[in-house]
Amino acid sequence: MLHDIDEAGDVIFLLSTDWFSTWIVSLGQWSGGQASIEQTKNVARRAASGILSEADDYYFVDLSPTRKAATFDRFVKELRPSLNERESRDFRTLVSSLTGHSLLSREQRWALKAVLIREMACGFGADAHAALGEGVVLAVIKTLELLGVGQIPFQPESRWDVELDRKFGGLAGRLEDYASSAYAPNVLLQEVARATCRLQYGPFDVELLADWWAGKTQELSMYVDPRSLTILLSECSELGGDS
Repeated sequence: MLHDIDEAGDVIFLLSTDWFSTWIVSLGQWSGGQASIEQTKNVARRAASGILSEADDYYFVDLSPTRKAATFDRFVKELRPSLNERESRDFRTLVSSLTGHSLLSREQRWALKAVLIREMACGFGADAHAALGEGVVLAVIKTLELLGVGQIPFQPESRWDVELDRKFGGLAGRLEDYASSAYAPNVLLQEVARATCRLQYGPFDVELLADWWAGKTQELSMYVDPRSLTILLSECSELGGDS
């Protein structure tokens, strides 16, 4: 499995929390049952405990790329037998979403999210409806509302969540910031793609949508290559067709 070694630990920490597990389910990003969620969480907690190894602060542990890679690989190997084919696919998608293993950088995905939040706040102008289509607009609004308008606020649901958050004492809100900057934009992309699939958008429609979106991000002084966005939306649409 390909992943960004510098962020692999964050994937383990997020998946170990009751808070993030709840978000995965509520956003429709995990097709397995509660048992598979619990199993994933338990395996992640064992891996997280191994990383921290009684340390009071995360930044006192071994942060070398070699250690991070080894820990993540052990985590994946322990988890893999517990997941069926569809759950394994969901897990791979989650990891890719969080580590930025994508055609788009995290900054580009942030720009796409920012555009949709701004358009929603402005009521989606006529050009947005023309480019996105009413069905896509409704999907965006629903997803943004579930996200709390683009954010995944940290709401600890267990003692583990509270204690883990304290381990990042030097960076308050790190778990929330990471989920909101890395994960929330990808959820929005997937929901837009699923909506285009349901509405039976053709390749030309997707290209128009990508061009519109790329143009909007330039207004934020951030460039997104519309060709990459077209490819990504098409791939996500194919995934959405299996949901």
